[in-house]
Order: sequence, then structure tokens, then C-alpha cells
Amino acid sequence: MTSTARPDIPQGRILIRGAHLLTQDPALGEFVGDVLIDDGVIAEVGTGIDDAGATVIDGADRAVLPGFVDTHRHTWQGAIRQVGTGWDFPKYRQHIQLTWGPQFTPDDVYIGNLVGAIGAIDAGITTLRDESHIQNSPAHTDAAIAALRESGIRAAFAYGWPSIDSDKWMLRGEATHPDDIRRVRSQVLSDDDALVTLQAMLRGPELSTLDVTTQDLAMARELGIRSSMHVGNGPWGPQYRGIGSLGEAGLLGEDLLFIHCCTSDDEELKMLADSGGHASVSAAVEAVLPGLGAPATGRLLANGIRPSLSVDTEASVAGDMFNVMRAALSAQNVGVSIDPASYEFLPAFTPADLLAMATIEGARASGLDHKTGSITPGKAADLIILRLDAANLLPANDIAASIVGAGHPGNIDTVLIAGQVRKYQGRLVGLDLTDIRHRAEASRDRLFSVELVDG
Repeated sequence: MTSTARPDIPQGRILIRGAHLLTQDPALGEFVGDVLIDDGVIAEVGTGIDDAGATVIDGADRAVLPGFVDTHRHTWQGAIRQVGTGWDFPKYRQHIQLTWGPQFTPDDVYIGNLVGAIGAIDAGITTLRDESHIQNSPAHTDAAIAALRESGIRAAFAYGWPSIDSDKWMLRGEATHPDDIRRVRSQVLSDDDALVTLQAMLRGPELSTLDVTTQDLAMARELGIRSSMHVGNGPWGPQYRGIGSLGEAGLLGEDLLFIHCCTSDDEELKMLADSGGHASVSAAVEAVLPGLGAPATGRLLANGIRPSLSVDTEASVAGDMFNVMRAALSAQNVGVSIDPASYEFLPAFTPADLLAMATIEGARASGLDHKTGSITPGKAADLIILRLDAANLLPANDIAASIVGAGHPGNIDTVLIAGQVRKYQGRLVGLDLTDIRHRAEASRDRLFSVELVDG
């Protein structure tokens, strides 16, 4: 997939002129100015930059941000998006973990990942942590990685476990992490400077056991990769204390990303902060999937952790960060209304804070803040340009508030990843969407024909 399919697509040296820049870089701040892109990198940020040899993009009535970073998405479910809107967790488990997951072929994984990744790009997500628990065979894994590469997105492929024999792998399963991750590390994703890199999605003490997690984490650290774990999931959080048990075992570290944390207690969150580890709030899913618990955004902030944000699964929610940012804000304010005693002393957060969580904090949580997450000279040109003159945003009285409060993927005019234009003038670049749609429909239809397994 290349941007040469349309001759109007800017390529090479690009200058974005006179845009409202929300840089997410404290040294640069927010101002009206220019961004020069050269050889895939942000070469200069300022005003009055020389446009010699550059294709100029007019930034008038535009906002430029670093691309959004989604730190937790089960991307393989892209072709069955929104089928579970309104489900609770038992129904999600019955359909996806017990029925459809075991039936996924490598082709299903490929088209699911491709649909999910290009949908993310369309929504302004330039970096995706693909939490892949569809490792039914090495061919499934390779298909997932191939789709990420084909899409052009920056991705951390978080190698998980099979969606076959789910009870063996989840709900306190005692199998250790699949050894095939070693093949992927040595033969497929060995380059940590590539656009698609390797991480690990471990089950952690709440989905497996502390002994298993100890072995899994030792393997990930031996391979030199970062890891994520789901913790604080409804009743499992207080029962098994995923963060707390790791802390007591001396296993916490900066290389760990903890997802949800809804029912992790404050002592655990303090342990997490002290370790330098990270958190991902999936506020949209947490708000609609009963049983997970309330989004932990305010509690994380109160304990010194600036969380990242994530979509989780498109089977249940929309795959864009606008929806997640609004859900985080809504959940906090609903909590204040219905349980003021619990929320009274939690810090408030602003639209500007939410944009930081969706960009630079996501990059930090993914271990990629040296490459992306802010409009900083020397970083990769992972940028989004939003139209502030769109009917739903004008007159954009407070730009951050307008984006968080009313923005949607249709407002995103242009997306660049490593300097390559992947969306331009509101249209994805270099894709045969008709073919992708037909392949996604065929995958969906085959899966929907499978008789449901009793949960």
C-alpha cells in the first residue's frame, strides 16, 4: 500500500503552514505555526519556516496534533465490530472467546486486523498496541503482523495466547505463555526501530496465577520486550490483586502496562506509581460492559499515574479516541453525581489533559515516547490534521474542548505516519475498500454461521 495511487498526495518534504499546533511538548506548547517534515521525521517546528523544496499544506482553520495512541485494542475482532454493543461480559465470552475465537482462520485474523488498523488510521490513531490473543497457530500470528504492516500503522504487536481451549488460558489457567513468541522475536519482529515492533500481552495474576506470571514475565524480559496485563477486572481485582501480588513479589517495573485497573485498590495504584509502570483506561468499554467496574482515570491521577487511553474491543464500542476521551470525562462526572463521597477528593481533568492521555501518555505507556506522541523535532512525523471549520466544530472557541467534546473521525483531514500520508482530504490513501469490505463480510458471515457454544 503506497500513497502514489493518487498524484495529489503530498510526499517527501512537507510543510504544514499556519496551523494551530497542540504539540504535547512542554517546551513548545500550543501556538499557531508551521511543521516541517523531511525524510519521515519532524525536522522543524516554529513560525515562518522556509518552504523551499517542500509541498505546502495550508493549515488555516486546522489543528495539528501528534497522532492518537491506542494502548490496548484486540484488533483481530475488526470484522465483527459492534456486534456486541449492549452485551455483558458473559455474553462477550460466549460469542467471542468460546465460539468464534476457536473458529478464526489466519485469513480471518488478517482481514480483522486490517479492518481494525485502517479504521484506526481513519480515526487519527497513528500508533496501535495490538493486544492479540488469537495465537491459535504461528500462521495466525504471522497473518496478524502482516495486516499491521500492510495498513501502514505504527504498531506494537502484543503477542498473547490462543483463543482455543479458553479455560486453559484464562480464568486462572496454568499454561505458560506460548513459546512461539521466541520465533517471532528472532525471525519476524527483531527490529525495535521498525514500524511494527514486538511486545507481550501476558495474562497476569488475575487471569492466570502468580507462578505462571513470574515465568511469563521472566521470558518477556529475557527477550527484551515490554509487557501488558489486564488487572482490576470486576471481582477478580480484589480477589487476586494483580498489581499488589506482583509488587509483593518484587516484579513490578517501568516495562509493564496495566489495563483497566477498575477494581485495583489504592495501595496497588501507589505501588504502580512507585514502580514507574503505566496504566491504560478503556473508558468506553468500561462504561458499557457491565461488571468491569468504573473507569479508574481519577483514581490513577490521584495516585500519581497519568494514564493512557484505549479502545479495547470494537465488538462493543466505536474504534476512535474521541469516544474514549468523552467516556472518561462522562464517567468521572457521573461518579461525582452518584457517589460524591468517593469522588470528592479525586483530581478533575480537562480536555487538554485528555488529549495528552490520548497522545504523549499513550506513547510513554508503549515505550515509544522517544519516537512519537508529541510534535517535537527529531521524532517521527506521526501527525493528524483536523478541520476546525467543520460544521460540528466551528467556531472552535476552545480548540482542545472542541476536539474532545464534539470531534469525530470525519473531522480528520490528514493523517501522516512516519511522514507517509495515509489519509488526505478526508479519504484513506492507497486502499481498495471494496475488496476489503467483501473479504470482511465473507469472514463475518462464516463466523456468524457457527453454532454458539454454551458459556
